[in-house]
This record gives sequence, structure tokens and C-alpha cells, in this order.
Amino acid sequence: MRKYSVLLIILLIGALVVSGCQSQPANNKAAADKTLQQSQTEQSTPTKSSGEVKEFAMTAKQWEFIPSTITVNKGDTVKLHIKSVDVTHGFALPDFGINKNLEPGKTVNVEFVADKTGAFTFFCSVYCGSGHGGMKGKLIVK
Repeated sequence: MRKYSVLLIILLIGALVVSGCQSQPANNKAAADKTLQQSQTEQSTPTKSSGEVKEFAMTAKQWEFIPSTITVNKGDTVKLHIKSVDVTHGFALPDFGINKNLEPGKTVNVEFVADKTGAFTFFCSVYCGSGHGGMKGKLIVK
């Protein structure tokens, strides 16, 4: 009888540990959703530009963006059409106030004016697996 009691206690502790690990991503998702909602509100009205319109079709997949480098000129209106082909990803370009959620199989359109020069990092803002930290690219504005 004592063996069964010890076994039952071990199983209960194991169940608590597993359920605690599973509930944490929901908290991360809620925080990401809040950030996404704020970003979408801020980006609802594109700024006027004096340059050309540059459009890029992008693919997000574990663990890369294709293309990983985008080059435009200052003043260009940049239109990105980004599609995740595997799991939920994010697209964040903080220097331009952009943070979008990318659902699998859906294309998300991002539009902004490249109003400053430099090299700016964009990255996946939704945890997508072990290679998540390396999922990034560069926007170069000349």
C-alpha cells in the first residue's frame, strides 16, 4: 500500500510540473497579442512618401525570412507581403513601429515609409521553436 501512495504522489507532482510548463506559452501568446494589437493600431494610417513604391513578397518559415535582406531608398514606400508557410511567426521591425502576427498560410501586408537611413534588423516576434532567436533579417535604407 505504501508503494502505491508514493507512486501516486510522484505522479501528481509530475502532472503539476507538466501542466505548469504547458500553461506558460499561453501567457507569452497573450503578451504577444497585446503588443500586436497596439502595433496594428499605430500602423493603421501610412505616412505619405516622396519616393517610389517598393514591393516585396516574403516567406517566413522555420527559421528564416526569405529574402533576408531588403534594400530601399530613403523616402520609398515599402510594401511587404509576408506569408508564413509552416507555423505562426511574427514580423517585427521596431525602428519603424511594426509588429505583425503571421498565421500559417495567410499573407499579411505591411506598408511603411522608409523615412530614415541605415541598417535595421527585423525579426520573428512570436516564439516558433529552437531556432527562433536566429530568425532575423536586415532592411537597408540608402
